[in-house]
Amino acid sequence: MMCGFCGLIYFDRQRPVDAKLLKTMTDAIRYRGPDDEGYFTDGHVGLGSRRLSIVGLYDGHMPMATPDESVWITYNGEIYNHPEIKQRLTAKGYRYRTGSDTESILYLYQEYGEAFLQHARGMFALALWDRTRKKLILARDRLGIKPMYYQIDGKALRFGSEIKSILCDREVHRQIDHQALNLYLAYLATPAPYTMLKGIKQLSPGEMLVLENGRIRTQSFWSPKDHIQPRKENDVDAMKAELAERLQKTVQEHLLADVPVGAFLSGGIDSSILVGLMHKFLGPGFKTFSIGFEGHKLFDETPHARLVSQRFGTDHYEKILNPNDLLQALDDITWQLDEPLADSSCLPVYYVSQLAAEHGKVVLSGDGGDEIFAGYRKYLAEYYNRYFSRFPAPLRRFLSRAIVKAIPESRANHAMDLLRQAKKFIRGFDPDPFERQLGMAIHFDDELRFSLLRPEIREAIDFDYPREYRRKFYEELPHLDELTRMLWVDVRHGLPADMLAKVDRMSMLHSLEVRVPFLDHTLVEYAFSLPGHVKLHGKTTKWILKETFKDLLPAEIIRRRKHGFDVPVGEWFKNELRDVIEDVCSEPTTNRRGLFDPRQVRRVIMDHQDGSRDYNNQLWILLSLELWQRRYLDLPAGQIPNRPA
Repeated sequence: MMCGFCGLIYFDRQRPVDAKLLKTMTDAIRYRGPDDEGYFTDGHVGLGSRRLSIVGLYDGHMPMATPDESVWITYNGEIYNHPEIKQRLTAKGYRYRTGSDTESILYLYQEYGEAFLQHARGMFALALWDRTRKKLILARDRLGIKPMYYQIDGKALRFGSEIKSILCDREVHRQIDHQALNLYLAYLATPAPYTMLKGIKQLSPGEMLVLENGRIRTQSFWSPKDHIQPRKENDVDAMKAELAERLQKTVQEHLLADVPVGAFLSGGIDSSILVGLMHKFLGPGFKTFSIGFEGHKLFDETPHARLVSQRFGTDHYEKILNPNDLLQALDDITWQLDEPLADSSCLPVYYVSQLAAEHGKVVLSGDGGDEIFAGYRKYLAEYYNRYFSRFPAPLRRFLSRAIVKAIPESRANHAMDLLRQAKKFIRGFDPDPFERQLGMAIHFDDELRFSLLRPEIREAIDFDYPREYRRKFYEELPHLDELTRMLWVDVRHGLPADMLAKVDRMSMLHSLEVRVPFLDHTLVEYAFSLPGHVKLHGKTTKWILKETFKDLLPAEIIRRRKHGFDVPVGEWFKNELRDVIEDVCSEPTTNRRGLFDPRQVRRVIMDHQDGSRDYNNQLWILLSLELWQRRYLDLPAGQIPNRPA
């Protein structure tokens, strides 16, 4: 059941929830659930819900209660082992009144208490109110597929699927969190528990917040180190057989729905495998959706998507984008994100979600495959490091200076893009594997952030914190090999902060549910038990995945290099979007905000436009931040911007 929800609880139990405020908070996210709305109030507690009906079309109204109305829940997501849970709990005497998976969560809580989510497999965020114990529980799924925001002050705890709902309360004030800004400049997104707004937080993946007896505590309900152990045997054929069985089972479970299920199809290995496995269960004729870019072959994957569609007989739809499409969607994207998220692939995800929503309610997507099976080209740095590190240090330093200075940075064609990546690897080379990957992940490095920020902002932040933020995930699984630890950092940081946030917001804006089979937590645990050398095998990324499914897909798909939803904004900033970035990052605007040195902003723009640096991501970071401030910070408390027409 995909939806949006919100609510609040006053610490003063004599203060009743304002029904009008609760409705305003719920209406702010109506697009997340256009099929139904519902409310529950219990004096100082209020829950609101908007529902997109997927499973249990006619009997899944929320908020939902147990038969004795002692426990209430509002929830966003899907529980894929719902049939198994229902069978088990029915045998224990629970009597189901609906076909909805929401009812399973209620009964799991009644049966297992706060350990209830350990029995659920899926993507979810929820708010549960136990009237008997006067206990509120907020929770977010293990991988952070679904969002969960909250805000606490001396008067109340407010929460919701999106920040918009929280901002509807005029008692919530808006101010930039400078440490969050520090993380955003480094990583182009704000990771949990931060948001760009001071005082508004998000639950971390696999985390639960409990309010009971006036006290608030947070705790994890998933401990990866207890479930992820390296395999002792090294039988590759056995690994492939188990991977095929697990992924096929996961895809079958993700097809559970009372409406047709389609797929995003990029023509890459992950989405192509999903489409191939869907064909095993659905046969031909299900719908697939792709995006391409006008005049940019390097970024256009539609020919490969068509090849896969033809192989499996899908009903295929595609849309070709140009710079005008970005300009038309930019305000809508900024409005929907609630905080700056400077991933330019929001654009294709926005349009492919819009396209898919015209033909259905549910799609599968290949998100997560790159992070758990080493699909990104940046992981090849571990391969090249074996050779580059053999050079004497003085020679490495000389080559670094000479190459970094001599090679221009451009994504104009495949050859130039490879040179750009080589330059990034050499510039960020470090003997320490963590530091090496950090150099590949950071956009505004310490030096650039220091020069960009005004002195008073510098004093308010810890420049080393972005490094330490990622390091804590690197240290979580010290018993694994170096590559696998790097993948884990991306699963714990990059996926929930950027990739999954982007997909959730862009799809739900169009009332579309996106399911991600590669991020079933049991499949993730299995993938991380495999040694790194079967994921990155020589220079072959995703080797184990490609070997396992090479007979399912066309050979051209297996052989092609990683692409992803890349967008040619770097070239657009030099041409069609030049005036946009000049306006948004002008000196008067920069001075008015009081965050950045306008001279350094200007230098970033000029270095990108003359080709001496590829500041594609950095410019998108600055653009997204300013557009967000115009939309959200320039409004009075209690008011949220209207969606652009």
